[in-house]
Amino acid sequence: MKETITESFLEISHKFPRKTATLHKENGVYFPTSFRELEESVREFAGELQTLGVKKGDRVAILSENRPEWVISDLGIMLSGGIVVPVHTTLNARAISNILRHCEAKIIIVSNRELLNKIFIFQKELPFLEKIIFLETIADGLKTISEKPILSWKKLLERGEKNEFTPVFLDSDDVCTIIYTSGTTGEPKGVMLTHYNFLSNAQAVTEVIPLKEKDVFLSFLPLSHVLERLAGYYIPLLKGITIAYAEGLKQLPYNLKEVKPTILISVPRVFEKFDDKIWDKVNASSALQKKIFLWAVNQKKGSFRYRIAEYLVFKKIRKQLGGHLRIAVSGGASLNEKIAKFFWKIGVKILEGYGLTETSPVISVNSEEGYKFGTVGRHVSGVKVKISPEKEILVKGPNVMQAYYKNPEETKKAFDEEGWFCTGDLGFVDNEGFLTVVGRKKEMIVTSYGKNVWPEKIENEVNKDPYVAQAMVIGHNRKFIAALIVPDWGEVKNFLIKNNLQVQDPERLVTSQKIVDLLQERINLINQNLSSYEQIKKFKLLDEEFSSAKEELTPTLKLRRHIIEKHYQKEIEGMYS
Repeated sequence: MKETITESFLEISHKFPRKTATLHKENGVYFPTSFRELEESVREFAGELQTLGVKKGDRVAILSENRPEWVISDLGIMLSGGIVVPVHTTLNARAISNILRHCEAKIIIVSNRELLNKIFIFQKELPFLEKIIFLETIADGLKTISEKPILSWKKLLERGEKNEFTPVFLDSDDVCTIIYTSGTTGEPKGVMLTHYNFLSNAQAVTEVIPLKEKDVFLSFLPLSHVLERLAGYYIPLLKGITIAYAEGLKQLPYNLKEVKPTILISVPRVFEKFDDKIWDKVNASSALQKKIFLWAVNQKKGSFRYRIAEYLVFKKIRKQLGGHLRIAVSGGASLNEKIAKFFWKIGVKILEGYGLTETSPVISVNSEEGYKFGTVGRHVSGVKVKISPEKEILVKGPNVMQAYYKNPEETKKAFDEEGWFCTGDLGFVDNEGFLTVVGRKKEMIVTSYGKNVWPEKIENEVNKDPYVAQAMVIGHNRKFIAALIVPDWGEVKNFLIKNNLQVQDPERLVTSQKIVDLLQERINLINQNLSSYEQIKKFKLLDEEFSSAKEELTPTLKLRRHIIEKHYQKEIEGMYS
């Protein structure tokens, strides 16, 4: 299977020319693009890139939300011989500039004016950037603001119809992309991945999770992240399966009902929000409806009573997810076991997996047949996993990155003497081969008493509480564990109304003794299930959620701990003073 991503795509396009490759929404309607139409656009764009001077090995960046143009850009860049550098849209102008400067991007494709403004701020610091390709209509005066030539996407494709691209010899071991890590525990690094890295991993994953010709994927995780790039884009596209693009995270519940996908790639936070909404609806229903629901979730799968529960309750819940969801895959962070079991009970199996950008990304995943709650499954075909004496997860395989771009020092640190990639995660493999990830090595909290504490384990417990939206545990080199907590203000409002108390803005409620006492009661209950040294001794309520806009969350909604600690330094010190 030594071929390239573009070769694989062209083969599938010739096999299914009329089949719908992508669905995108405009003016409230989903429009299809066939594989043949997609191929034509890819060839036209590749030819235009070559006309613009893109040669083999040149870096071309994409700064855009998920849309068909992202796919055309990605495949077109590779077909022209270029290397794709995806950039997260949630990054600030400085972070985007740092990436473009580091990779020496020659061209950048930008989707909208807001993102374009981020380029303008530091454009003087980008000597290698020659041109900007803009997906929207170029407004009057825009070219005068930009120091770089701005080209119209639409006009380029129209011009590309007349130009033929010159085929470029590509090898499966050629680098096809440089993906910059999220930087949860430090500075982002450019991960160099090859065609074979992706294709070998795609093959290994589809052996574990077989796809059907009529499957439909709903894509909403950012394509700039490696999980969506492989699992939500390359895998379906290279199998001839339709991909529909969601309008965004907020519109996801509506898009699920419109598209009716069979497969969804997601992160734990999204499943948590669905779980919260289901229980909110149950708690707001009549006493009889609530009683029926609780009866239903307590029935044993496969029993006659479960079939009744399926008809009365579970079928209706699944309709909120589109009604046809066959498989949901969760990655990017640890999924709460109770949530996984609840979805399994209502008829949606969430297959939890594990991987990193450096492993393109899948190392292990649960399968429909071989499944164990609380684990990330068995390692996929071709990938080897072993646990070091320090309990670190080590990996070898065709999916492991080539190197960090222009960073030999960090590349050397990433591999041990025997060539095993050091993931930085701690975990263990049970006697059936299932891998459990305990936490990030660098995120482990060591209290001043020498006790090791895994923050994610405690945060999962806290986040399960209906009155909590987000939590971050702290306590490294401190005497005790503390937490920053963002309450679920909707639930807090319901509590206030129910108890005939005044509803106020979150800014005021964070200091309200009634709300502090309410959260203290909830924390006391959580502490009962934790060891004494893991218990939360103090907490601080925050009125605003951690967000990607403030760089406090990665694109897959993981906490950027060092950023959050910096933003709330005063509040943290207040808990320990």
